[in-house]
Amino acid sequence: MTEAGTAVAMAAVQFQRGDATAAAELLGPVLAAEPDNVRALVLMTHAQLALKRPEPAYQAAHQAVLIAPESAEALGALSRALTGLDRHDEAIEVAQRAARLEPENAYRHNRLAWALLGDGRRAVEAEHAARLAVRLDPNEADFRFTYAMVMKQLDYTDRARQALRDALALEPDNAVAQHELATLDVVHRNPFALGRLARGASGLAGALRADPRQQASRFMLDVALRRFLVYTAVLLAVLAYVGWRMTQFSVGGARVLAGVAALAPIGFAAYFVTRLDRSLRAYLMTVLTQGRQRIAAIGAALCLALLLTATVAPARSLPWLLGVAAIGGFAVRLLTVSASNAHVRSAGVNLAVDRVNIVLWWVVIGCMLAAIVLEVGATSTTWWLSVTALLLVTAAGVGLAVLVRRRRARHKGFRGIRS
Repeated sequence: MTEAGTAVAMAAVQFQRGDATAAAELLGPVLAAEPDNVRALVLMTHAQLALKRPEPAYQAAHQAVLIAPESAEALGALSRALTGLDRHDEAIEVAQRAARLEPENAYRHNRLAWALLGDGRRAVEAEHAARLAVRLDPNEADFRFTYAMVMKQLDYTDRARQALRDALALEPDNAVAQHELATLDVVHRNPFALGRLARGASGLAGALRADPRQQASRFMLDVALRRFLVYTAVLLAVLAYVGWRMTQFSVGGARVLAGVAALAPIGFAAYFVTRLDRSLRAYLMTVLTQGRQRIAAIGAALCLALLLTATVAPARSLPWLLGVAAIGGFAVRLLTVSASNAHVRSAGVNLAVDRVNIVLWWVVIGCMLAAIVLEVGATSTTWWLSVTALLLVTAAGVGLAVLVRRRRARHKGFRGIRS
């Protein structure tokens, strides 16, 4: 083997170990001496893409294709570089050329599937390419993973989950597949499926153990734990509010609801925490004691103390105790969401429009307005009724204006990101 061939082989080993920087450093002198070395150019393309440098990756791949226009490997590398530059139509065309040159090579169809996925509008075509890659080589975990990502984009969550399990059966230490499978459990739509949420958190911790460099897994683990805290705060606030309303009908019933409002969130939290391993419990404590979340945790503890006090307090104190606990619960929920959003933004992730959050707060505002109407309706003073009606209309108008303004601002931000 020539000196250049030895250097390229060593670079390939470094790249497979995950050290793209070392691979690029080894390939630099080779390409300086042999600028027409197609194998070195292709490997340099992959190394530069791993280093998040799509422009030099494109230059290397383009040079490789100029030298060897019939090389499916060079075309595949060029397709990857074009996807990195968001030139999706060109990436798809080049990947199709590579697949036509080597129709029985599963890697060519796998690359085509990723090129189609990058376009964002051709997931159905990507499904065909990904399925063909799996059929050609059913024992390759990466192809199962690609198929899972296509199913995820098509919103076939069960199929995506099964494909990820198949990938892990072939390659149990695949940290990326572990991350994606756990993420599906974290982002599920049922807020009370705590077992699934805990399973997702454990899966993310496993992905981090398999590859400590997985920052996406660390980020999603924080999201999972903070989501649990949000659900707990909502449960506390809603039950406390119901207890406050009960004070007008039954003191005994209000005391019972106060106890339920205190014990239900505690049981809810215990059910989740017992499904975490010791290291995750310790990590949850660090989340609880940082920044705004620490203030929210103190607020939640005070709300629980008020609710427990309400179970034995004099009847005349019940409305105040339960009312303050309900307001405090909603404040805790706001602080927790604010802390979560701050965490997401600090990671450079743009927040989507939170429709669930908007609906929830409309429900909360509606409940509060209904409570005011009932309280005022109990009196017969027309003047108070008129003032209350005016305040309600004003509050509703202001609330609607704020929500519309926030929504327009978010849409404007998304348009800027897409452009």
